[in-house]
Amino acid sequence: MIKKLLQLYPDAITGLKPNTDPQYTWLKDEIEDSYIGIPKAKLTKDEITLLTTLFPLKQRQKIVRAPLAEEWYQFLLHNGKIPYSKASDIRFIHFTIPNMRDDFQYKEWEEATKSLFSNEVIFVPFSHHHGVIIEDQPNLCISEEELSSAIEALESDFFIKIHFHLGFFQPINNQIKQLFQLEQRLLAVSLSNHPEERIMTREKAIPNYSYLNLPEQERPILFADIHQILLDDPDLIRTIKTYIENQANATLTAKQLFMHRNSLQYRIDKFIEKTGIDIKTFHGSFFTYLACLHMEA
Repeated sequence: MIKKLLQLYPDAITGLKPNTDPQYTWLKDEIEDSYIGIPKAKLTKDEITLLTTLFPLKQRQKIVRAPLAEEWYQFLLHNGKIPYSKASDIRFIHFTIPNMRDDFQYKEWEEATKSLFSNEVIFVPFSHHHGVIIEDQPNLCISEEELSSAIEALESDFFIKIHFHLGFFQPINNQIKQLFQLEQRLLAVSLSNHPEERIMTREKAIPNYSYLNLPEQERPILFADIHQILLDDPDLIRTIKTYIENQANATLTAKQLFMHRNSLQYRIDKFIEKTGIDIKTFHGSFFTYLACLHMEA
């Protein structure tokens, strides 16, 4: 049957597993135990309805929350009471899985992810696509580097893309819900501005979050002088941003930008001379970084 579909849709692709590309409608041939992905642009609504009826993918597993996870779900997203916890401090690890396949095995993914932690964690799914992991503060918590390596394995095993936002440990008190809501906003900002990032933190999100919280009408006034300088030399935006992100390490920046170190240093010095802003200092670099974000907005 797949061969016949390929004749009708020559732009289609096949495989043993469907991928996460949202531009394709995936169908499964149960007899051949293989998949075909047809570009959605090549299908009418009636064709999609007919094909998905004839070749349905397995239904997603229904989300079932454990009793304690349900209490946290009601507290965080609704008006439930704060759940009892023996831990004094916890942190939220927010997760989102975009472009999920219809046959994604959520429960298996949850168990695999739980095994990454040295202590018990509470999985609180909000949907198949996103939720939060609640971690008690252990003697040794998982590092960003360890989580990064684990993400590669999980993405390979489950054919998905995962984004995490690592929160920080905080006492369980009346402010914990506000912290959760703030971290959700930081996650949304990170996903919008850095969709390539797999692990996000408040430190990474704050520059974009700070810029977006500036009054919109004040932004062009605040960055007017730098705006004109960067407008005259668009390549300078990437140069300055990379230099600041590398903590003014000229050697590393030059290597990443495939530039000679002396050429980079000349461009940095000319920028400082023109603007009067020393981007080698904290305040100068932070302000200039926001100006670069303004140019990219």
